[in-house]
Amino acid sequence: MKAPLSDPFYEKHRNIEFTDDFDYPDYVDLQKKKELAAIMFEDILSKESGKVVAPDTTGVGFFFLMGFITTDMADDFALIEQDFLKNCRGKLDELRKAGWYGENSFRTNRPLDAMQSAVMRLIYNGAKIGDDYCLQLIKNLYKVYHKKEYNQLKRFRTISPDEIFSLTGNDYTDSDYSSIGRIMGMCPFMDISLHENCSFMYKLLNNKRAEFLAEEDYETEFEIFDDDLFNECTEQVDEWLSEQSKKNLPRNKYNEKYWEAFGFIGRCLRQHGYVEDFHKLCLENNMGLRMQMIRTLAVLKTWKPKRNFTFEEVQHYTNIYDLAAALTDVAETFEYEAGYLIGDEIDPFDVEDALFNPAKMTVNVRSKKPDKKPAVNVAPVSKGDVSAEDYLTEIEELRKKLNEKEQENKYLREQYRAAKRSSEETDGLVRKYEAERRELIALREYAYNSEHEDDAISEDKLPDMVKAIADKKIVIIGGHINWQNKLKQMFPEWIFVHPDAYKTVNAGMLEDKEKVYFFTDYINHISYKKFIAIARERNIPFGYIGSRNIDSVAAQIYQEMVR
Repeated sequence: MKAPLSDPFYEKHRNIEFTDDFDYPDYVDLQKKKELAAIMFEDILSKESGKVVAPDTTGVGFFFLMGFITTDMADDFALIEQDFLKNCRGKLDELRKAGWYGENSFRTNRPLDAMQSAVMRLIYNGAKIGDDYCLQLIKNLYKVYHKKEYNQLKRFRTISPDEIFSLTGNDYTDSDYSSIGRIMGMCPFMDISLHENCSFMYKLLNNKRAEFLAEEDYETEFEIFDDDLFNECTEQVDEWLSEQSKKNLPRNKYNEKYWEAFGFIGRCLRQHGYVEDFHKLCLENNMGLRMQMIRTLAVLKTWKPKRNFTFEEVQHYTNIYDLAAALTDVAETFEYEAGYLIGDEIDPFDVEDALFNPAKMTVNVRSKKPDKKPAVNVAPVSKGDVSAEDYLTEIEELRKKLNEKEQENKYLREQYRAAKRSSEETDGLVRKYEAERRELIALREYAYNSEHEDDAISEDKLPDMVKAIADKKIVIIGGHINWQNKLKQMFPEWIFVHPDAYKTVNAGMLEDKEKVYFFTDYINHISYKKFIAIARERNIPFGYIGSRNIDSVAAQIYQEMVR
């Protein structure tokens, strides 16, 4: 059976051709017209083929919530939510489970706006499942805070797409999706029927909802550092701090630029009536100044990878990083705690670990079998078998499960992104500490060998020692050229790197080597730093040599490599 096409807007757009040279008015966005035509064409084919499915109203709910709270309503919202909680506190769990649409996120809106939207969702859900108080409340709010639109809409008994667009703008391309969602959402509460041709508008709003949420996910994705960047920043900050500590500065001169900016922030906070370190109190993952500097430098290098930042700049920017982290941590903790107060579920892991067990304080009351509720996210249809109550109920249950899975997936994505970020920092620290541990072991062995450097070496044993290590894959870095030449005569297969080799460091010379030795008495800092970084990165064993006596060097390496 063909669908009736009496609505003027429907008739006007159903035969749009998909060509760029179609004669549209100058003010019409061609891409939007094509998008609308495609949705309408799909809807027409479904109707003409008899494959009509009750439309999903999730997109309507999403945009309804986005545009329902006005500035005046937000100012009065404390009164609204307190009255709502007084009447519906015992129903919060039921209202929360009734439907989720992808409300205003705490990551893209003011915490207050996001919280008000979350409460509004509960009121909207209550009206949709037939709660008398919620229904009267939302009708009252619409009448008071959307007075002009209410007076226009109340005159309709049935409303068409053309009439909806006329109430929300001059043309589809000028219409506000939140206004469309608000009108379509209010119609059932005001006993106004939506014309059958409005079916394509549900699809339109669902598509726009998906686009909006995808864009939000993109804009709020955690910025992941490049591979090894965190480790590189750790080494740089540690070097700065080490150089600073060698200067024997007065206590108030350590990290001077950081504390100077910190003092200014403190005065700003005091000017607003807060303690000077309030932003520090708000940091949920504060691992100390060193770690904050490392994170700051990683962000700076991600932001401007070609720029070399000074220690003074990093100290200054670390204060800004702290403020940004504190701001987001406040928003996140507020989201969780405020959500719990209005019925959001607590993480099962937190429940399992809690010492408090509410089951031991509550009295089991025989629950009354709930009355059957009307479908929440299914729009009524006027023709076909799909209007049967059991079919609508089944569709609603499936869509409810999809909404629940969407919420669950969003939560899991958040947990994964946070865990991934923490894992990268942890991996960087593990690599750093493991490298430091290996270097400490090597230094301890060097200290021991230095103490026993004068121990007599049996001349009859030395040839066997030399023979045993002559074919070992050894690299000697540092040492005077004459000292190196003497060792080369004894060990021609070994590789010797002059101290000036840092100018043309080739990591390949350390590949597949059994051990790298640094001659501590004759090596520059830059050369050591570059080669030790390669040894750490590729897990090449390394050690230290301090003796100028060739026989002692051979004996030391023999002790470490053979015995």
